[in-house]
Amino acid sequence: MPAYLITDETITDPEVFQEYKRAVLPLITKYGGRFLSRGGELEVLESGKEWSPGLMVVIEFPSMAALTDWYNSDEYAPVRDIRLRSARSTLVALDAGSAARGS
Repeated sequence: MPAYLITDETITDPEVFQEYKRAVLPLITKYGGRFLSRGGELEVLESGKEWSPGLMVVIEFPSMAALTDWYNSDEYAPVRDIRLRSARSTLVALDAGSAARGS
């Protein structure tokens, strides 16, 4: 069952963030991930608090195991450090849940 990585990035160092983008793409592909949305136009319809999203990204992985294997991999650790130096991030892993099972 698919799982989704949903990210909200506020980029603080665009030059370093470009380095992150170049480094992360092959790793996402290696773990079966594919981008569903990268920074498209968005509109906050409701928010329980003041929220001003930055760069929103949605990546589909074949499973929650594949997503967490990617995130926790030794290969991604130095790449994650690049992201942490160049952006303030919120990342959420979401299992496709009952909708994927047809209920």
